[in-house]
Amino acid sequence: MPSNSARKGPLSWIRCACLAFASLLPAIATAGIELYKTDESKLDFNATFVGALFQNSSWFGQSEEFLGGNTDSWGEFGTELGLAWEYTSGKSTVFAELSGIYTATGSNDASGLTIGLDKTSRASLEQAHLGWRYDDPFKGLEEDTFSLTVGRQDFLIGSGLLIADGHSDGAERGGWYIGLRKAFQESVIASLKSKTLLAEGFFIQNTPRRGGTQGEAVGGNFEYTFDESLTAAATYMVVNPKLADTNNLDVWSWRLGWKGLGGLELNGEYVIENSDQVNADGWYAQAAWAFSDTTWSPWIAYRYAVFSGDDPLTVKNETFNSLAYGYTDYGSWYQGEITGNYPLGNGNLESNQFRIKAKPNDSLTLNLLYYSFKLEEPGTLSPDVTSKNWGDEIDFTADWAVTDNWYLIGVAAVLFPGDAAVQWTGGNNDWWYGMLNASYTF
Repeated sequence: MPSNSARKGPLSWIRCACLAFASLLPAIATAGIELYKTDESKLDFNATFVGALFQNSSWFGQSEEFLGGNTDSWGEFGTELGLAWEYTSGKSTVFAELSGIYTATGSNDASGLTIGLDKTSRASLEQAHLGWRYDDPFKGLEEDTFSLTVGRQDFLIGSGLLIADGHSDGAERGGWYIGLRKAFQESVIASLKSKTLLAEGFFIQNTPRRGGTQGEAVGGNFEYTFDESLTAAATYMVVNPKLADTNNLDVWSWRLGWKGLGGLELNGEYVIENSDQVNADGWYAQAAWAFSDTTWSPWIAYRYAVFSGDDPLTVKNETFNSLAYGYTDYGSWYQGEITGNYPLGNGNLESNQFRIKAKPNDSLTLNLLYYSFKLEEPGTLSPDVTSKNWGDEIDFTADWAVTDNWYLIGVAAVLFPGDAAVQWTGGNNDWWYGMLNASYTF
């Protein structure tokens, strides 16, 4: 196990890399993003650079004993460079995108996946798809478009509870938290979208880390908006995990979203997962209120979410499978900047979330979140865990759009361990956490 002094080398390298790229960005930006343009076609160059530094008292003071390495401080860097092309003729548009990603982690991150690895950086292909889009195919629909896309691409359903991130980061690839890789590979997505309707058919395949299993899913997603206030949606997919002696998983999801009188917002989703080996479910309900005419435009919300855990007294596995879930907003669907990003996923978890969001000005957004977490079936986390009480977490985030290109994010958080966390890790210290993230995009 490397000493603390040995860890300073990689972390310093990350800092130097971030500073070096920061000094080059103004020169790069002067080249512009539009490489070629005519009346029918255009070619754009896109780039994103991200650097993040982390400092925390991880794993309740037990990271070395529990994980085998110190994970109290580390740095991450990532960049995505790509080309986007399209050609339009009448109502038809042919488009393509190609990009690559490089990520690196200096020192051991709190996921624990970098511990013991000699190299935690990698370049990989990200976007690589070709598509066709046709505008106004049906006269009965308003603002309708049909598209068909094949290849490596992003794909999101709803709030990202089930489908949002098709590419694994971390470990030998680095970049666990910044999570630049999201594209599904060998995917086919057909979509009809209008002002009120979204109908999609899809085949998607994930990209796991080294040693992981590559699964795939085929299904359909349907959403309809009534009177611009009520949205109803349903998704069905068959998931093939490609594991020995494991049958395909049937997944059903139903979603509702309503914007009522004043600033009232109601949202919810219910998911059922079934196979010969699995019988799981998960759901959430959220109520929110937006104070649009008040200083700082505060938005307050409460959300209750339950994702089943495995009952040891039954033959089937009841643990909710999060599939390819991902980030779309704070708490969705990494629940807690600490809990959701490091020790726990969404399966076998019950959470109460209280959130306040405010905008002091057009460029700054503040969030304060409180979570109360419980385990559905504590014994499935570890035989030594008998308590359901995981703990309470408070997160504070500040998102600052410095310019149209520069973005800064600061996070401060603390996780107060419950008996379940103490029983699992052996530590009872509060988990304090801080993160500073800077990104530049053009």
